[in-house]
Amino acid sequence: MQNITKNEMYAFAVNNALMDLFDPDSENHQFTLDEVDATEFFIGLVKGCGMVYNKLTGDQKNFLQFTHLCNQLIVQDMLAKKGE
Repeated sequence: MQNITKNEMYAFAVNNALMDLFDPDSENHQFTLDEVDATEFFIGLVKGCGMVYNKLTGDQKNFLQFTHLCNQLIVQDMLAKKGE
């Protein structure tokens, strides 16, 4: 069995928190999946993550700068895994 990385642990936790937004049995339920506009949701997701980034780092990246940073980090992660 492969060890789970710290970023994978974060990814699962974020996934679970987001999925709770759509789960009618969750206390965090806010949206009905079949009524969600996927474009609006994913734009909101990127904006929300960008806001979290700025809040946690004290930086003030705009959303395009944030997505550029995310792309760099994902490429870096993929290259590191390829080198394993």
